[in-house]
Amino acid sequence: MKIVTEDRTYLYNSETKTICFINQKENTYWSGEVKDFNEAVIKVKMQNDHDFIINDVSFLRNLNSIDRKHFEEMINRRTGKNPLIPDYSIFNNFNIRNTPDFTSVGDYVVRKYEVTNSGKVMEEIWIAENILLHMGWDMNDFKDFLEAFFLHSGIAPYFNMDSYMKVRKNGLPMRVIIFHDKEKWVITMDHASKTKLSENSFSIPKNLKLKPINELLGINF
Repeated sequence: MKIVTEDRTYLYNSETKTICFINQKENTYWSGEVKDFNEAVIKVKMQNDHDFIINDVSFLRNLNSIDRKHFEEMINRRTGKNPLIPDYSIFNNFNIRNTPDFTSVGDYVVRKYEVTNSGKVMEEIWIAENILLHMGWDMNDFKDFLEAFFLHSGIAPYFNMDSYMKVRKNGLPMRVIIFHDKEKWVITMDHASKTKLSENSFSIPKNLKLKPINELLGINF
């Protein structure tokens, strides 16, 4: 899987379970295991936000006992909080439900799913149902990578909740509407297609310089 943003590229090999993180602006990159990338991201978040706490239950659950103890000590030392108690207090009555509402986005018929908290709609996800299966995608192959990507992106903590991931795996989100305060953001995908890419699409450009992940993410400790 490959995700490209304005200044970053994420490459993931689902067979070897390795991730390559590229900084286009600095022409630098790092490659290694997903767990090492997650550890570095957590250090960055703790460095920049002393109130940070791990909300990713699945990530913690998959750690071995030594890594779990290390993360507990590291986060407790920086925040004084127990990382095994997820801070979902702002999502006390979090729920995701499908609706009978259908519409069209581009060439696709989509169904509306609502993300709510205490009855208030926080997000609408318009999904082309079962399209991923038709395209031959199995999102379980990319679960570790997506968790790492969501953690690094700093997006809403409920993105990694099992109920949310199940909805996203049900099909391809063609339109997402996010409500926050008095504003809303609309993200629309006009078209989706399956195209065989060459191996070069996932290769690391030769002009890039290899850097340790700590340096690439700007960690000072």
